[in-house]
Amino acid sequence: MKWEDHRSWVLGSIAAALITFAGVVFSAVYTAYYNRTHHIAEWGTIGASLRTPVPLWFVLLLGVLAGISLWRAIISARMSRFLKEDHTKLYRWQTMAEILKEKNNQLEKGLEAMKAKEPILHGVWNPSQAFWHMGRKANDPSMQIGGWITLSTSNADETLHLLAAYIGERRADIFMPVSVKPGAVEDQMVMLFFTPPLTENPNEPFTATIVVEDQKNRKYNLPRFTFRATPGQTPPSIPSPETALPVLHASWPGGSVWGWTSAFREEDPIYMIRGDVTLLMDNTKESVIITGVEIEGAESRGTFVNFKLDIGQPVTRGMRLYFRGTAPQGNDYYTVQLVFKDLKGNRYPTEPHRFNPLPIPERVAIERGGHL
Repeated sequence: MKWEDHRSWVLGSIAAALITFAGVVFSAVYTAYYNRTHHIAEWGTIGASLRTPVPLWFVLLLGVLAGISLWRAIISARMSRFLKEDHTKLYRWQTMAEILKEKNNQLEKGLEAMKAKEPILHGVWNPSQAFWHMGRKANDPSMQIGGWITLSTSNADETLHLLAAYIGERRADIFMPVSVKPGAVEDQMVMLFFTPPLTENPNEPFTATIVVEDQKNRKYNLPRFTFRATPGQTPPSIPSPETALPVLHASWPGGSVWGWTSAFREEDPIYMIRGDVTLLMDNTKESVIITGVEIEGAESRGTFVNFKLDIGQPVTRGMRLYFRGTAPQGNDYYTVQLVFKDLKGNRYPTEPHRFNPLPIPERVAIERGGHL
């Protein structure tokens, strides 16, 4: 045990003994003097004082005072030890709190470092090719929203395969595969269908943040965007499947272009339209084989590669169409309606689209006579 643990006890005991001894001596001297039983030289000595009788009440009083002094010493010692123990506990709690705080800071830094290493998906919507419109799924109203977007990644060493998407709490499957390779900048179409629709007014723009989900259930926010409404594609009513006419939807990206290709434009005016187009056939009971494309007032040229459209399944194809006819002069934009034909001779007009003019260096000549 340390001296500090017994100091109050020892000092209290010494104080009590001194008080008792001093009181006894004083009482004896005073009594001897009062009775005058000894000579002053004698009753002033300690021996004479100790032999002098002392009243009992005075001895009891001294004992009480000594007891109080000793009790106070005991209480002081216990309080000192108690406070010391509390201070030690408080110090330990403070130390533990600081340790936990430091551990929490380390965990937060580690979590931030882990998040910094996760892939990040970047996207820029193409304003001219991002839209929404009302459609239908079977006999139920449906909302189609999306369009072309330029995607890239950072902190990624793997290809991201986007499989699903959300707007708020509503989930939708992306109707065509969307993959983004690391280090690449790619134009992709992200198109979603919601049944029932997220809005009821087919003529107003719709603002939303589309959240896409990859093959590892990681989610990425695409930029918040206001999708323009295309009410022209919305039928005035929802006809029954028996009376609904087949409809072919076509969506061209912003990179679709047109230009003249013949070496002698005045003698042999042949023009070209090229780009990627996504096609979706509606209101059909069977697959449709597309065998050609027409432009009103123009003659199709070259060989067309047939392809099949399955029911409700979108198809994205790269197209290069040649035709002979009238076209804008110079570097003007060309807005034209393409009409697709199937194997049975049915014609499917699509919404008019504005094609960008080809830069002059890309206008290359083809063989004379229009052979493609």
